[in-house]
Amino acid sequence: MTPYSRFRLISTTAAAALIAGGLCAVWPLLAGMIAAATGGVTAAYTAFVAVAALLSVVAFLTLSEAVFPALFQLPFLRRMVLGRHYVEGTWLQAERGPSGSERLTVLHIRPAGAGYDLSGYSLNQESEIESNRMVEYTKLDGPVLFHAYRSLMPDGAGNQARGTSELMFEQRRGAPKAYSGYGEPVGGRRYQIEGVKLTRWSERRRLRKLDQRADIVETYWNLFFGAAASEVQDMAYEPPAVRRPVIVEAAKPAFVERRNPDRAMSEDGPVITRRRASDWRSEDATPTADRIRARMLEAEEGVEEDDEDLLLEEEIEDDPARGRRRARV
Repeated sequence: MTPYSRFRLISTTAAAALIAGGLCAVWPLLAGMIAAATGGVTAAYTAFVAVAALLSVVAFLTLSEAVFPALFQLPFLRRMVLGRHYVEGTWLQAERGPSGSERLTVLHIRPAGAGYDLSGYSLNQESEIESNRMVEYTKLDGPVLFHAYRSLMPDGAGNQARGTSELMFEQRRGAPKAYSGYGEPVGGRRYQIEGVKLTRWSERRRLRKLDQRADIVETYWNLFFGAAASEVQDMAYEPPAVRRPVIVEAAKPAFVERRNPDRAMSEDGPVITRRRASDWRSEDATPTADRIRARMLEAEEGVEEDDEDLLLEEEIEDDPARGRRRARV
């Protein structure tokens, strides 16, 4: 039992229930009226009963073969009946050949009574129709759709005009939105298939118009076949240069620079003046800083006195007479 067998089962059951319920409701009254009109159970009564039975059969056939199938053409009713097996709609599939050939195929699955109708056409990158696909045999077995097709190709290629395709729809709780599979032309090699469902009415409308078809083809062509180009662009990407501050000696600082006043200012970036510990000690006015400066001065004076004594000793060694005169003074 396929998912599409539910339509016939529902139509038959609903029509039989309506006819049986109607007969049960009106037959006692109708039988009394017929018996009163014919004078009892006579030949005329039997003829009226036969006519009523014939009318009931006609009503049953009308309901099950015409009324309910017409109602089941409504999309929301078909979606309710088929459930997660609802695959009808417009599909756009990408076909990748073994020799690197690429093309898009538009596949239409339309409702047809208690079944469906399958047709499609193939497009190239320039949005030109390469072939029209006529389906000769189709079978839906669970999530797998198998069909044999015949393509009307403008170049008259005989071996590629016929082929088979097997598609497997995605498994999900709701109606599927994508499928994958393969196709195999007669006398050729298999090619990969990946398809998505066009759920937007605006996309389906633009696909039917010749002047707007190129936009849809370009968009989905880039989605299916444009992955390699995007990877190359990502590999060629270079990060922007970052300007970092340069630490240099300032030419004209706010205070008196004693280290190198002739050094030029750098123009590569913002200037951050480097200061030494002596600069901080010269500007510090705390008592601790005063004591430190006093000790430094005493140390410098002590060094100068030691230098003078050393110089006097050297002069005495060179000229003892000069040493005696200096000592007398």
